[in-house]
Parts: sequence; structure tokens; C-alpha cells
Amino acid sequence: MEVIYQGNVAIDCSTRITCTTTSLTITNIIINNLDSNYLFNLNRFMTGPGIHKIPIYELSLDAGDSIRDTESYILFEGDYIQLISDVAGTTYYIRATQEV
Repeated sequence: MEVIYQGNVAIDCSTRITCTTTSLTITNIIINNLDSNYLFNLNRFMTGPGIHKIPIYELSLDAGDSIRDTESYILFEGDYIQLISDVAGTTYYIRATQEV
């Protein structure tokens, strides 16, 4: 089943997309901030014995620059990705396929 997540990236590092089913395959991530220069981080957290942080990327962008990430990220139950921006107004759009 296709799932869409969208909204504003919180500057307190609390924006997470969590797999709550068997698996979640993220196929498209779009990040944008029209008004300000911004620093954006994407991290993956894998659960299991403990939680393991895997930094995916950190990019410094100008106002109006977008990230269009078409890499596939497969998350299993309990895993999540964390979106981090250093300024308010950064938006995200994520397309994923969820397996129940």
C-alpha cells in the first residue's frame, strides 16, 4: 500500500518516519525551504539489540534549493528515519510503500 508523509521539519530533531508494520520502503524524499539557507540531515535508526544511528547525508543548501532523493530505504518494524533542519519552514514530502 502506498503511503505519503508530508509536513514541516521540526527544528528540535523530532521529525521521524517510523515503520510500524512489517516493512516500509521509502522511494522518494523531497525537501525544500523557499525562504532561508538551511542545513539538512537525514539519519536512519535501526532497532534490534539497541538502536543504531546511521547518518545518510548532511547538506548545506541555499534558499529555494531542493533535495530530491530517489534512493530506496527499507525500514523494518521499529526502524525510523530522522529529518533534521536548522531553520523553520523546511518542508518534506515522502512517498513510501508499506507492507502489512
